[in-house]
Amino acid sequence: MPESFLRLSPEDRREALAVAAAASGRPPHLLEKDVWVVWTLATLFAAPSSTQLVFKGGTSLSKAYGVIRRFSEDVDITYDIRAIAADLIGDSAEPLPPTRSQEKRWSGEIRRRLSAWVEQSALPHFETALLAQGLSAQARAAGDRILIDYAPLAAGSGYVAPTVQVEFGARSTEEPWEERLVRCDAADALPDTIFPHATTRAMRPERTFWEKATAIHVYCMQGAFRGGERFSRHWHDLTRLDASGYAAIANRPLAEAVAR
Repeated sequence: MPESFLRLSPEDRREALAVAAAASGRPPHLLEKDVWVVWTLATLFAAPSSTQLVFKGGTSLSKAYGVIRRFSEDVDITYDIRAIAADLIGDSAEPLPPTRSQEKRWSGEIRRRLSAWVEQSALPHFETALLAQGLSAQARAAGDRILIDYAPLAAGSGYVAPTVQVEFGARSTEEPWEERLVRCDAADALPDTIFPHATTRAMRPERTFWEKATAIHVYCMQGAFRGGERFSRHWHDLTRLDASGYAAIANRPLAEAVAR
């Protein structure tokens, strides 16, 4: 009978990661973190508030669409601005502040509400899930982020910490999105082992294309041509989106929606 990976003994989990590493060519510590990324997504999208959340960013391109192979270890999530700031938006057809002063007020208020939601709703949901499943990990809140600290089985590079960071934002509606299944990278190598999996509401890659193109435009206007993964990843991801047929250059309405 198949066994759950997260319920195996540490020795058996370590052995399973070694088998998956040999089959996939990916280091055990990355496969282990990938398991926790998927567990985090599965837990998040099982929450009552999941209908207001959308999975976005580089990790969504990797895990939900297979567009990139770059290991994206953090999770970006958008909370629908229409849900968290309905009283600010009112009857407006577009969830946008009408003036610059209103924009500043909206931003501050939304950040405050988002941090409160993370502390009072998201964090207890993760804590309850970890306790119920008897997992050796801890959840903590830091402003608009949730961090899942797990006890690592596999030693790896210091650049990949044994922590999954979920960063929440609430600046738009993040449409279009669609349901996408997310699986662990180690699952194919171990068919007799049950790994976490998640059905997420994932941002369509066409919108991600314009989000990244807009970010690059801002960097260029600011002259921010510094090195480092934070900036170069957007160029890499745009190239992969184009190669995968998701470069939505002709989609002007979508571009305008992202640029607002």
